[in-house]
Amino acid sequence: MNIKNIIYTLKNKLTNIKQNKLTIKQNKLKYGVFFFIFILLILLILLIYHFFYKNMEAFSNKKHHLTDESIEQYLKIQTTINKNINFDVDKLKHQVTQKEMNYFLTNGQWPWSQEVIDLYTEAINKNVFVRTHPLESIKYARTIYNQKAILEILSLQTKEGNFLIHGVSIHDNKPNPLEDLPSGFGSFGYTSSLISPKKDIIKCNIDPFGNDSKLERIHFTGKGVIYGEQTKKITQVNYKYLEEEIPGFKFIHKPCNPCKVFNTPADYSCKFRLTKLSDESPSVSSVWKYLWSN
Repeated sequence: MNIKNIIYTLKNKLTNIKQNKLTIKQNKLKYGVFFFIFILLILLILLIYHFFYKNMEAFSNKKHHLTDESIEQYLKIQTTINKNINFDVDKLKHQVTQKEMNYFLTNGQWPWSQEVIDLYTEAINKNVFVRTHPLESIKYARTIYNQKAILEILSLQTKEGNFLIHGVSIHDNKPNPLEDLPSGFGSFGYTSSLISPKKDIIKCNIDPFGNDSKLERIHFTGKGVIYGEQTKKITQVNYKYLEEEIPGFKFIHKPCNPCKVFNTPADYSCKFRLTKLSDESPSVSSVWKYLWSN
C-alpha cells in the first residue's frame, strides 16, 4: 500500500468519524426535543387535571369519601335538631365533601357561599304565600340542606325547572280527532275554559335510579272504553331537534340533553333558554345562571 492510499484511507476514516459525531449530535438533539415535549405534555395534563377536575369537585360524578364516624355523628345531630326529616346518606356522599361535613359537625349548619345565600334570599322574598325573616329562614334551611341540595331545590322552582319536570305543551295546531270536540260542537267549550285542548307535551322522563333521564313526548289518545281513563302514547324525543319542537327553546351553546340534571349526581352542563313563555321573562333565571357559570 503506497502513501497516497494510506492518506486517502485516513481521510475517509476521519470523514466517517465526523459524520458519526454529527449524527450522534443530531440524534441527541432530536431525542432531547422529544423528551422536552414529553415533559411539557405531562405538565399540561397535570395542570388540566388540577384546574378542571379539582374545580369541578362540586359537580363531580364520583362519591366523596365520608368517614363512618362523621356520618354517624351527623345522623345523631339531625335526630336532635331535625328529628322528623329522613336523610339519604348515599345521596349525601354525592353532594358534600369531608371538609363540608366537618364544617357541619362544628357549626350545626352547612356552608353556603354568599352567592347561594343571595339566591335563597331572592327566592323567599318572591314567595307571596309564606313570609319569613330571611336570616331566620336561611339559618334553619342550612341545618337541613347542603349547598348542592338547596341549589337543586331552587332550580326546580323556576321556569326552567318547571319545563323539565312538567313539560310544555306543543301548540302546533294539528288536529287530534281522539281529543278535539267533534265538528259542529263549536268552540265555546274551549273559549269558556270549561275544557282545554289536549296538546302534546314534551317533558323529562326522570330515571328513578338517577342514571339516564331522557326527553319524552306525550300524545293524548282519548278515554278508555271501560273505565274512562285518560289514554296516551309516549315516545322518546331526540334533543337535537328540540329547538324545532318547542317554540322559543334555544340551546345556549350546542344541542344536549337537558334532563341530565335529574341524574345522580345532577349534571348542569346543558345550557338552554326559554324565550316565549307568556307569563315569564325571556331571560335565564338567576339560579340557573349561577349553576351554568360553575
